[in-house]
Amino acid sequence: MSRPLRLEFEGALYHVTSRGDRREPIFEDDADREAWLVVVGQGLERFDATAFAYCLMGNHFHLVVQTRQPNLSRLMRQINGVYTQRYNRRHAKVGHLFQGRFKAVVVDEEAYFLEVCRYVDLNPVRAKMAKRPQDWPWSSYRAHTGRVTSPAWLDSPALHRRLAPRAPRRDGPDAYARFVAQGRGVKLWDEALAGQIFLGGEAFVKRMQARIGVVSEHEIPRAQRRPAARALEQYFKGAQRDVAIMRAYLDGGHTQTAIARATGLSVSRISRLIASQEAKGKT
Repeated sequence: MSRPLRLEFEGALYHVTSRGDRREPIFEDDADREAWLVVVGQGLERFDATAFAYCLMGNHFHLVVQTRQPNLSRLMRQINGVYTQRYNRRHAKVGHLFQGRFKAVVVDEEAYFLEVCRYVDLNPVRAKMAKRPQDWPWSSYRAHTGRVTSPAWLDSPALHRRLAPRAPRRDGPDAYARFVAQGRGVKLWDEALAGQIFLGGEAFVKRMQARIGVVSEHEIPRAQRRPAARALEQYFKGAQRDVAIMRAYLDGGHTQTAIARATGLSVSRISRLIASQEAKGKT
């Protein structure tokens, strides 16, 4: 089976989901959830992206994010990788936390921006984990409706400006609450389309395909084809080992398992080296 298509370009808006390995929980308690929020904020800042909605469920999360650069894969690798390290360290565990690659659907910003944010904030209600969206503390709903202070990285004003352009700060929170209440019976996704990569009309899909050079949804876009999938060993020719590991992971898309096998190091050692190199890059 081919890997899910990844569409990355400047200004792309995505609905991202990531599930626990074997559908197991990815949060043990509220401390884990708080840690995830911190990791997301750091990742968004580092990779110059903005989040508009989020929801933490038992074994997965939802995130509506817009990237200013074509770097969604790097952003999500950072978020999932760093959170996994913190989770494993805190709970004395090892190995994978998330199930394979994250799923990302490219969203038509003009037609579905508000719809996809509402969909995310209504997740706990649809899953019967809460009677009302405000009863669930681990989503963006409370921040968007003015019930709690919004995280610095969550762009609530963007939603408010669309719903109450004349007085977004005053009327936006209540307008969003009404908008969400109206969407309880709205079905945004076709759950049968496991490989869905677009949320938009036919014109939007054709425009996206033309922009990135896709003939069909099953063709890898030219903009994302790696140069002949540069062989892993080439990263180590004349390069310092730790830097080569970092480049093979981030630029080459090679897995930590493959890098560990090629270098004779353990996966946990590779993970620590990558984390160390990333920390150096932030200073």
